[in-house]
Amino acid sequence: MLDGALGSVAYIEAPYAEVWASFTQAERYAAWHSSPCLAFGDAPGAPVVWGTPERTVYRGEVVEVQPGQGLIHTFQFVGFGFEEPPTPVRIEIQQAGPVVLVRVEHDCRGAPQTAAMITSVGWAKSISRLKTLLETGEAMPWPE
Repeated sequence: MLDGALGSVAYIEAPYAEVWASFTQAERYAAWHSSPCLAFGDAPGAPVVWGTPERTVYRGEVVEVQPGQGLIHTFQFVGFGFEEPPTPVRIEIQQAGPVVLVRVEHDCRGAPQTAAMITSVGWAKSISRLKTLLETGEAMPWPE
């Protein structure tokens, strides 16, 4: 992982299509992510937006989408009293025999407040919830 990056790695025992859909279909995020997803485009330049209809929490845009490989989108907190540039989130999603490898790398170099909000365990919590959801049908409870 890059120095200054946050992220997580997991092998998930689930069909590739289910794992892929969890990252590319907005309505799938609410079950496992830190915030519901309002929009997740399917082509470079398309918006990605998380939050509620009343308040956007973070946003960005799709940079790259490669089924069978992964995707990249940008990420920027909204309305938290600081303004930092969008940061890239690279999500590798690859078939690994009977399981799917998910590797998230969120490059927070140049965005220290973004890194401080997410913390070193932020992505691990979300990816652990996704893994549990896809393997058991219920997301892992949020750790305290």
